[in-house]
Amino acid sequence: MRAIQVRILPALDPGESYVDPTFVLVETTVDGNDETTTTIEHVASEPVDGKRRWRITTVGQSVPLSHAGALEWAVSFAAMHDIPIVYQRDESRDPRYAAAPSARPSAAASSASK
Repeated sequence: MRAIQVRILPALDPGESYVDPTFVLVETTVDGNDETTTTIEHVASEPVDGKRRWRITTVGQSVPLSHAGALEWAVSFAAMHDIPIVYQRDESRDPRYAAAPSARPSAAASSASK
């Protein structure tokens, strides 16, 4: 499989169920020291005693990578192992500095000129 064939999708919210039989999960957070850390897991559904069970293999835990770097690595890993999907969650961005969705550029410009 080629890396361009791997789909990158947002991770599901806690409590929601994945239906794909195999995928890679990339989660990036900020630790207590304001350092970005990433966990990369290979998740696969497999039969155990006649039932389907999730097998989770941690490929990298608390890796000091940016989310973009970890995602690039995960896509390469997925392509090499014929895994069609990478789910990703980036909680490393600081929401305090994000622009409000309702902010208008004209209002910001007029405030700056006062």
